Amino acid sequence: MYKKIYLFLTLAVFLFAQTNPLHVRIDIYANTSFITKSFQVNNQENIYLKLPTQANLENITIKAKNCDISDITLSNPKNSENQETKKLILKIENIQNRMISLQETNDMLKTISLKNRKGEDISKTIDYFSKNYMKNTQKLSALKVELKKANERLKMLQNQKAQKHRIFKAHATCKDKEIVQITYPESNFRIMHFYDIKASSTKMTLTLIKKIKIIQKTGENFNNLDIYAHSNAYNQAVAPTPFYPRYLNVIKKRNSLMKKSISMAMDKVAGQTNTIYRENLTTSSFVALRVSIKNNQEKIVKLGKETKNIKFENDIDGYSSSRAYLKVKFTSNRFYQRARAFIYLDNNQVGSKVLPNIKKDSKTDIYFGENQNIKIKKTLQKKFSKNQFFGDTKITTLVWQYKITNNGKILQKINLIERLPISQNEDIKIKPLFDTKNAKINKIGKTIWSFTLAPNKTKIIKFGYEIKRPKE
Repeated sequence: MYKKIYLFLTLAVFLFAQTNPLHVRIDIYANTSFITKSFQVNNQENIYLKLPTQANLENITIKAKNCDISDITLSNPKNSENQETKKLILKIENIQNRMISLQETNDMLKTISLKNRKGEDISKTIDYFSKNYMKNTQKLSALKVELKKANERLKMLQNQKAQKHRIFKAHATCKDKEIVQITYPESNFRIMHFYDIKASSTKMTLTLIKKIKIIQKTGENFNNLDIYAHSNAYNQAVAPTPFYPRYLNVIKKRNSLMKKSISMAMDKVAGQTNTIYRENLTTSSFVALRVSIKNNQEKIVKLGKETKNIKFENDIDGYSSSRAYLKVKFTSNRFYQRARAFIYLDNNQVGSKVLPNIKKDSKTDIYFGENQNIKIKKTLQKKFSKNQFFGDTKITTLVWQYKITNNGKILQKINLIERLPISQNEDIKIKPLFDTKNAKINKIGKTIWSFTLAPNKTKIIKFGYEIKRPKE
């Protein structure tokens, strides 16, 4: 009997030890996450792990030098018992029992009779009754509040969907003390990328702070966790679509030729690093070391920042609202994936915007809202259409005038942006009706005037065009 109890306790201690690995690392990709746990094995040991239901033997990786891994098994999904629920049930029962006891004591106090008692005894009896009855009543009131909170918490936990898990077991035979690493997928550990972008008009600097919000519901508490936030997706297509000939004499689609052959690969990062930002041959990742986070907890972690010297300028969207928007051109030393940015100017938050991928060593425009110190007046000066008396041509003429004034106290760089129509038909001709030497016009008709404007100064710019097209 005692021998069985000893063996059971020994096994329980061993299993508990296995739930506390030496080191835990999580690799987070755009579409999934992988947890790697490292264990120290002495000669021969069994390793037990509680894994999520999406884990299977095909996507579990075991890495061990000088070790032979055998008897690898994975149980069917089982409902995990919520220890907090059990504790709450016991706590509620204890509170209820205490409340019953206090209520019974108060009921008994009410039965105390003052009959056949003398003056001094009556005074002592009343004092004893009042003191104890009030004390018990206050305890009952406090216990009611505690019971309400416990019941609310229990109800919330019971309404939550029971988390299922699978039990992984493997036997490791090693030559000496060795480290065994087990990697498995975990969808209950997610992160959200976002940035704080802060510009200073006094220091003339822009600071980009990369952050992540961790959302973890794995059922575990992690201490000293290393997080690798990768820029790429796992199981993405790693090769271009296969080349197939195009047969013009084939009308019906040949589905057999349209099947894609996609190679799957995992971007594994070997070893531990103390750097915050890593670049591989094709991808990059931000690293946060020694993070602690409990189950059902959310946490924000700063992954790094970079600061650049900047110059402010203003873009006027003449083709749209004709307002001036303050901006800077930012060239990053790192790759940042698409995420929401919270934008600050001189410590005041001016708004937020989802930014596309910020590529390394490429210029990115960061806007800081409307600059109300730049006044723009756009006036339509000419608009008419006429048909040529001889010929089949219709001519449309449009001309605008911009009056741009700097009401601020400092010199402003301004870019006025307009849109010149682009003809995709040789029968339609476009003729600019402005001085094209002072403007830049690209292939898609984006027309830009760039200039500086001193305080209290005004600049006049004319923009227009003529369209010749066949009569309808």
